[in-house]
Amino acid sequence: MPVKKIFIYICFLTGFGIALCQGAAAQQTPQKAISASSPNPVGSGARAVGMGGAFIAVADDATAASWNPAGLTQLMQPEVSFAFSHFSRRDDFSSRSYPEVSGMQKTLVKDLNYFSIAFPFEFLERNMIVSLNYQRLYEFDRDIRTDLTERSTDPPLQYDQKVDFRQKGKLSALSPAFAVEVTPDFALGVTCNIWTDNLFWSNGWESDLVIKGATYRDGRLSSTVKSTDRDRYYGFSGFNMHIGFLWHINSFLTVGGVVKTPFTADMEHEREVVTTSRMIGGLPATGSMRIDEDVELEMPLSYGLGVAMRFTDRLTISFDIYRTEWSHFRLEDGSGNRLNPLTGKPSHESPTRATHQVRLGAEYLFILPKTIIPLRCGLFYDPEPSEKSPEDFWGFSLGTGFTAGNLVFDCAYQYRRGNDVQGDVLVNLPGTDADVTQHLFMTSLIYYF
Repeated sequence: MPVKKIFIYICFLTGFGIALCQGAAAQQTPQKAISASSPNPVGSGARAVGMGGAFIAVADDATAASWNPAGLTQLMQPEVSFAFSHFSRRDDFSSRSYPEVSGMQKTLVKDLNYFSIAFPFEFLERNMIVSLNYQRLYEFDRDIRTDLTERSTDPPLQYDQKVDFRQKGKLSALSPAFAVEVTPDFALGVTCNIWTDNLFWSNGWESDLVIKGATYRDGRLSSTVKSTDRDRYYGFSGFNMHIGFLWHINSFLTVGGVVKTPFTADMEHEREVVTTSRMIGGLPATGSMRIDEDVELEMPLSYGLGVAMRFTDRLTISFDIYRTEWSHFRLEDGSGNRLNPLTGKPSHESPTRATHQVRLGAEYLFILPKTIIPLRCGLFYDPEPSEKSPEDFWGFSLGTGFTAGNLVFDCAYQYRRGNDVQGDVLVNLPGTDADVTQHLFMTSLIYYF
């Protein structure tokens, strides 16, 4: 679940001179979070990705802990699984007012996305399963560099700026899960997500923003300014659960549902802004601002319902619909101010609508004497939350793999795109938006004991 939009501050300096040194804090304006992947809560695994993420009512491998833990009861053997991801994002910026901003910005991330150990057993004449899972849920790596120019005629001034923004980070959870087959046709499951960076990974994100500016009067350089903004959010910790059910109504139809509970995450926040300005012929002046505080991030409730239709032993079609209550996504800073993390504005002044994901997937199995080769495809609508209304993102996916003895290999490709997106624009410039294109390659390996 980004969050795939998490609160950061971006500064956009529109004037230069000694006043900037004296009022660095005043020149900082809150802006939307810059995230890499979708902020909506989703699961992992190449099989699910290949089916467009329509996996709530399928959920028959160890990644079920991230989609619908009740589906874990379908595992018949102990298994260990891995999922690796290769994610790239391209932002094609365009601006009617600032044509120099136009251009392509790229981001690339690759890492271990999922790991799981699952062990099924029988107790009180009921099939049960326990599993231990690691999942990397949100990506924050972004690199954006651009030039900006503003001009005025009275007085005749030109402001040139070079903006260099770099961000990296991720949010991961350790997730033990348990599922029980209540009846032969109905199962319940729960995944407990422990968000912490006290294990083998860090939980948080950090950004560095450097703005270099120059002011020209009548074509001559009159002043320069450099602003460095170092922003750190770390120690993201909290606890929530995924609670799911799976109901095999008959051999053709299966219905599944999942609720991902809201929670409050604790974080530490450090930020330092240093601005140095110099008038030509004068001495440089430096101003600084520093913040050290504990903050709380309220993560929203999300829930989904899925249907899987098994037409034959070879063909399955699935459909999911999912809702996330972004109106309950809030950040409380060290001074007790409650802000909308998507806009940086007070939460009561900036309501955000819920988003609805719609996903459709299909899988066809070629059953051969010594192996099974699947073909998968999917379509999805995966909007991102924004201040006025959700930003539209659409996509499709393809997947395949093979089974060889106790080994299952799956791979998938996902394409996701949003046109004329304003929510992910680094600097809030009038008439500026971006066409966002995302490519995700995922491979999964499962070994049955």
